[in-house]
Amino acid sequence: MSVRSFYDELAPRYHLIYADWEASIARQGAALASLIGEHWPRTRTVLDVAVGVGTQALGLSSRGYEVTGSDISPLAVLRAIKEAAKRGFHLPCVAADFRSLPMYAASADVLIACDNALPHLDTPADIAAALAEWFRVVRPGGGCLLSMRDYGTPPPAGTVEVHPYGERVWEGHAYTVQQVWTWHGSRYQVALEIVPTAGAEGEPATLVMAEYLAITPTHVAELLCSAGFERVERIDGRFFQPVLVGFKPGAS
Repeated sequence: MSVRSFYDELAPRYHLIYADWEASIARQGAALASLIGEHWPRTRTVLDVAVGVGTQALGLSSRGYEVTGSDISPLAVLRAIKEAAKRGFHLPCVAADFRSLPMYAASADVLIACDNALPHLDTPADIAAALAEWFRVVRPGGGCLLSMRDYGTPPPAGTVEVHPYGERVWEGHAYTVQQVWTWHGSRYQVALEIVPTAGAEGEPATLVMAEYLAITPTHVAELLCSAGFERVERIDGRFFQPVLVGFKPGAS
């Protein structure tokens, strides 16, 4: 399943990953606003190139930021726009691969890509291409902020890990949600399972699959520097994943 197909399939149910999506929107928005405020204190505009269904964009919008979104999934983009409208926000979005953004050079103040979006790409060379595109889009004095998992050393090929999210209730139906990771060297396949709870009524099980590259934050930080970003640093304990920030040199 392609990344686009994965998120198109998941878009209507993406919120089931969270025990309380609204609380997660608020919490992530507060954390990102704090980080952006510290590093780019005069910035009030943000480009979210992995907007998904809007989790981070909605949180930042609620804190006064003007957010534009982009995502490879057209169905996720449509949901993000609708979710923003329901909350009284304007969230312009486009469907695009973040390696080829339909934005002018030096047009974005701060670019974000959260929740481990970057490792969906197949190789470090693909990631380097994405970071070069982000560098093109960001204005001098601006920068990028991304969050990603820290995998450490991948386990042996064939290892299967189960990551349960627990039970969720949606539209009166109960579901059990979990991720199953199957490792293949430096890559792993994710099966996201959304299954009606035993004995409960609900829609049939949803099984969507994608792959990730288990690249480390240290390696991505090196690629950020190679793309031209300066003062690249890793920040822990401020977001639910490690965060990397980098600045584009020049006047702000």
